[in-house]
Amino acid sequence: MISPVDGKYYALAKPQFNKYYDESVVGNQSQSSKNLPIIRYAEVLFILAEAENELNGSTSLAQTFLNKVRVRAATGDIEKNLSKDDFREAVFEERRKELTFEYQRWFDLARRGATYYVAKLKAAGKTNAAPRHIHFPTPQRELNLNPNLKQHPDWVNN
Repeated sequence: MISPVDGKYYALAKPQFNKYYDESVVGNQSQSSKNLPIIRYAEVLFILAEAENELNGSTSLAQTFLNKVRVRAATGDIEKNLSKDDFREAVFEERRKELTFEYQRWFDLARRGATYYVAKLKAAGKTNAAPRHIHFPTPQRELNLNPNLKQHPDWVNN
């Protein structure tokens, strides 16, 4: 690959999208010894940037955390003077790009709420996205055992 930064050729290893895949238990990944949580430094920086933004707005400290990831990825610094909402969206978009194939996107979308979740998925062409997809229904067995339980309104058939 030719670097857009310095014009030099770099031989890259084949991308590894199956970092949780265990070859020793093919066909039964539930028996894998690779089921430990992994948190990368980039994710820690995203968490710091998001927390700083939520507490104090788009400060230089929040931008510094986000820019550390962007500089490593050779995408340059984030635009300065972003509003709190615009910076929050920038962090979420950076998480989407940086954490691709790391199974984080659904959690990011769901924690922003049903409206955000549905809007983003529909914008990506997922026309069946619905607010109820951010949580599971209460199992019918549990509803039968406890008459005080009620099904979440999103899962009630109208």
